[in-house]
Amino acid sequence: MDGREQEALLGIEREVRRDRVLEARLHRFGLGLRSRAWDMTRGVRPRTVLGLALLSLGLLAAGLRTAEAPVLWALTGCWALTLGIAFAVLCACADGRGSGG
Repeated sequence: MDGREQEALLGIEREVRRDRVLEARLHRFGLGLRSRAWDMTRGVRPRTVLGLALLSLGLLAAGLRTAEAPVLWALTGCWALTLGIAFAVLCACADGRGSGG
């Protein structure tokens, strides 16, 4: 998109976010403009992601050593959770909503 189109899109997004009637209608159906995932990750800090990443590495080492199904499933779940939360934290930081260290 060129600069003019991008400015127009940003203006439309600002207006939609300000529309309280639309927000109330969407909220009634559980489709609020603000994502529940953002609300859940509001207090998550990068240290939490680091801790989950270290836990994932520990599970990876245990999985390589034992190759038991429960360990591998735990690794899969923990790694998916780590990636999802890391993505949310990075997006929040890019938007300027992230919390420091």
